[in-house]
Amino acid sequence: MLDIRLELAQVNHQTCVEVLLPKLVEHCAAKAAPNELDRFLAALGQDAAPASCALLREMGVDDKDRLVVWLVAAHEERLRSSANRHLGELLGEPIVRIGRFSAVDRPGTRLALLASQVDVDYRKLLQSPLVGDGIESISKENSVLKSAAKLAVQMGMRLSPENLEKQGLLLLNSGRVKSRLTAVLQDAVRQEGLDVTVEDVVAERSAEIAAPSAPSGGEHVPDAFEQKLMEALREKARQLRGGGA
Repeated sequence: MLDIRLELAQVNHQTCVEVLLPKLVEHCAAKAAPNELDRFLAALGQDAAPASCALLREMGVDDKDRLVVWLVAAHEERLRSSANRHLGELLGEPIVRIGRFSAVDRPGTRLALLASQVDVDYRKLLQSPLVGDGIESISKENSVLKSAAKLAVQMGMRLSPENLEKQGLLLLNSGRVKSRLTAVLQDAVRQEGLDVTVEDVVAERSAEIAAPSAPSGGEHVPDAFEQKLMEALREKARQLRGGGA
């Protein structure tokens, strides 16, 4: 399996909160067994997003990024489904399927998005129009790569699984194929309210680390940050309701 890492050039934290948080509040309000943060957000209701946006102006970048990581985890299913749907439209069929989708907060660097547990039908991928166009766009300076790619497509049915994966990775990370993947995956997450600019897409062999169980509500928020967030949101909501400056 593969990982596909989306390196981000920009994150519009406010738009992410404005679009994604109200949907999360609705989900929290409908839960049969809500946790403390679920109950808190449900109680805030329509005030949750305005209070969070007001709070963003006082937050440092690290805390803003934590909010986005939380929102991505809470909306993983929708983001993953959108990415898979867009990839299927690009390739003509579900040749590449993402199993998990998350945001990664790396200290000192920008956020990244990670599509993991990615299943690829490499033989179909090598025969797809996307790869064909990508091979033709490889410049003369990469003639060796272009020849190798063409040979891989011609011999795709006879390559071993390991060599097939190597050639598939090579093509996914090359020129036009990479640029198309970047544009399609950016459109997929933006359509669901995750307002980010994707700078680069890198496909690599999976680290094969066991993925955590799918998160829900506030279960994926670090305890210290959860308490800090609830206290700050409570105060902002009080101010918005005219309870103080």
